[in-house]
Amino acid sequence: MTEAVKKRRVKREDPTGPEIACDEKPYLIDLGFKFEWLYDLAEQYGFEKFEYIHKFRAFRCYKTGKHVDWVDINDLSLINGGRRLVEIRLKHQAVSPRRAVIQYPWR
Repeated sequence: MTEAVKKRRVKREDPTGPEIACDEKPYLIDLGFKFEWLYDLAEQYGFEKFEYIHKFRAFRCYKTGKHVDWVDINDLSLINGGRRLVEIRLKHQAVSPRRAVIQYPWR
């Protein structure tokens, strides 16, 4: 009799992405928003956390525990080759271009 050799699968560690605090995930998914866009942004600029503020339809971006910039869902869509997702009537106060972390082509 031979013993069956069990093959062990090597578990790949999933890259730990940024923390995303969002209570409106079903709403955003229905609009066509993709949360992968936030992972790409976090990797590019080193953000640790995103907090969604529904009133502004925007995410607050945190780096080393401090709020450093805003990114609204339309800007994220445009950066990733999409279209405007929703009309935003109440805008967040823009960060000055000197302090801004995210470099938009139109900024």
